[in-house]
Amino acid sequence: MRVARAGRGTAYLSALGCAVIWGANYTIAKRALAEIDALAVAFARALVAVLFFAVILLARDGRAALEPARLRRTAPLGLLGVLANQILFITGLERTSAAHSAILIGAMPICVLLFSILAGREALRLRRTAGILMAFVGVAGVVLEKGIDFRSEYLGGDLITLGSVLAFAGYTVAGKPVARDLGPMRSAGLAFLTGGVAILLIAAPAAARQEWLAVSHGALWSLAYTVVLSTVVAYPLYFWALSRIDPSQVAAFAYLQVVFAMLV
Repeated sequence: MRVARAGRGTAYLSALGCAVIWGANYTIAKRALAEIDALAVAFARALVAVLFFAVILLARDGRAALEPARLRRTAPLGLLGVLANQILFITGLERTSAAHSAILIGAMPICVLLFSILAGREALRLRRTAGILMAFVGVAGVVLEKGIDFRSEYLGGDLITLGSVLAFAGYTVAGKPVARDLGPMRSAGLAFLTGGVAILLIAAPAAARQEWLAVSHGALWSLAYTVVLSTVVAYPLYFWALSRIDPSQVAAFAYLQVVFAMLV
């Protein structure tokens, strides 16, 4: 019993860590996007993550790390949580405000709960459903009180960001059994070895066009935060939490992302 409680405790701490890292990422990534093309940012994230996770997985499992069966099982995670989510998130953020992105991310727990119920991963629980809906209303109220701009020029970016929310919600639900069976590091790593490689192919032209020597130190530090903390550190933490608690419980920490985003 104590082991189970300790496991759930570390899961909550991992989810909280992701909320802090990703909450700050809205404003920090926006700083990088002021000087770096969105697809070039996505390329940098994918390149570092693919190399990092490839080394880790090969060191741990040798050739077995890249077994076709494992890659096939994690390919949907790579397509949803890495390729679709990262491309849509960064291009959406480029076209809208950090506050808009944050409040849209606040809808993720609702999407995760709905997808999880439809997939048969969780039962419909009135208390949990009511709690998630009430939390969303509360967070939305905080964001609206802070002030939010409804200019039509943000609409395209908002819709793209909503697409990233739906993709990450699907990734969260689909990732639960994978994280349970393969473990957090293997799940995150293999997802990047599929989705990350796809990003490299798509974003390589933008990265080649980017004038990296003209980028300021501040923008490069912002990029480093997005690459290291928001990618290499946060994704394994997310899978650690997902392997131990329900998808909707992990996703509920997205509400704290909104709070941290408003504080940065």
